[in-house]
Amino acid sequence: MRFAALLVPGMVLIPAGEFTMGRTRLTPDDKTNMRPHVLLDDRPEHRVWLDAYSMDKTEVTHEEYAAFVKATGHRAPYHWHGASPPAVLARVPVYNVDWHDADAYCRWAGKRLPTEAEWERAARGGKESASYPWGDEKPTPKLAVFDIQIGPGPVAHLPPNGFGLHDMAGGISEWCADWFERDYYKNSPAKNPTGPDTGMYKVIRGGAWSDSAARITVFYRNWIRPTQRTPNIGFRCVKPGM
Repeated sequence: MRFAALLVPGMVLIPAGEFTMGRTRLTPDDKTNMRPHVLLDDRPEHRVWLDAYSMDKTEVTHEEYAAFVKATGHRAPYHWHGASPPAVLARVPVYNVDWHDADAYCRWAGKRLPTEAEWERAARGGKESASYPWGDEKPTPKLAVFDIQIGPGPVAHLPPNGFGLHDMAGGISEWCADWFERDYYKNSPAKNPTGPDTGMYKVIRGGAWSDSAARITVFYRNWIRPTQRTPNIGFRCVKPGM
């Protein structure tokens, strides 16, 4: 069953509602009790209510980011070697953009970066308790781009999740709006959480082409300095309301 409703071109409506956020599966270390404090940043599970919002069906591509660079004069990713990306990368998600670059693009497009909670609800695609956007089936190359050395492929060439969103696992890790705090889940608001007020790192979600299967789950949290530009981090945008 598909929940997707296309109201804005290129975007999918995520209806208002409540979901369970956080790790829903024990790790091998949990089961052996050898490292009892590993991965506590994505716990505890907690219920979160989110107002309705729309999310880009795909990550922002090189050609979409090029339009932004051309219109605003914003700096280009360093691998372009000029103001335009290589034609072969047109439909590949843009990368080598830091958090500020991603935020600037979203604002230019009349949108914003998703909160961490919005990202996770969207990635789950309506599947409570599952580990991946498609369910609990172990990842394969037919489901996600992961654990490879050649970079991401074009957007939307793999099946979407239940909300109609592509590439929510693997491909490119995605910037979120939130600052990272290891214990945030213990005190997170129950409605529309937006993360800590300040911090040193920004949250990234979804895992990338370079990550293992354990890092592309819907609940795995990662973080990085907002000024870093890497070939395995990109982004997609959201728009509040319906």
